Amino acid sequence: MKIQKFFYKNIDVSFDEKNFLDATSIAKHFDKFVKDYLKTAQTQDYINALAQNLSVGNIILTANDLVVVRQGGAIQGTWLHPKLAVNFARWLSADFAVWCDLKIDELIKNHQNSTALLPDFSDPVAAARAWADAKEGEQRALLDSKQKSEQIESMQSYFRHGMSAPQFVKGLNGANSSQINDFLAQKGWVYKDKYGWRVTSRARDVYLTEENTQVAEHGQEVRIFYKPVLLQKGAAKIYDWYMKNKLPMKANWNGNFKQDKAVA
Repeated sequence: MKIQKFFYKNIDVSFDEKNFLDATSIAKHFDKFVKDYLKTAQTQDYINALAQNLSVGNIILTANDLVVVRQGGAIQGTWLHPKLAVNFARWLSADFAVWCDLKIDELIKNHQNSTALLPDFSDPVAAARAWADAKEGEQRALLDSKQKSEQIESMQSYFRHGMSAPQFVKGLNGANSSQINDFLAQKGWVYKDKYGWRVTSRARDVYLTEENTQVAEHGQEVRIFYKPVLLQKGAAKIYDWYMKNKLPMKANWNGNFKQDKAVA
């Protein structure tokens, strides 16, 4: 049996798979006994009225359906039907009653959500439709996986070590290579200083790395120029953005996603 455990003000509160409350354990924390609650005339009247109202057609509920006493085994004590549990909680504490009421509503709603999509397998048509939907889902997943694999293979065959982002993007049909560094700056990959475009610490050695070149002109100080260089993971991410139409694109783009040419 599945037991769901929660905490009310550091107190363990347990519900079973049918949302019955472990009344014995929680009553101890309030220095009370479940038997004292159950023996009152008011409680007995409530149990009888609840059983009558929950009975539907030939399904007649009794007090034994609302109050379950478990003995022996790992799970013991008195467990109360969720509708009765709220009434019991009021007997313990008004604050706990509110918590218990809200928690049971949450449990019931979660259960309804988890079972809402289950088909009626007693209905042959519904069962057949469910089987067909499952097969269609499997086929879509296989197709998506195949397309993703083809995209990765295509990107890997095109990517060359030492490429800058503009070089890489230049070969992607319609992508605007002149705007790619500004786009990557928005993503937090690069920033611009007096040396040119630089790689951020966030993207360094993950998506990009840097190459530097020292230039010494006659009579002047040595100048250092930096070039952000794509790593394969960075190229894959840019390619994924491209296929999802998230890169800056040229105004005259024809709408086709493809590689125009390889750029050395």
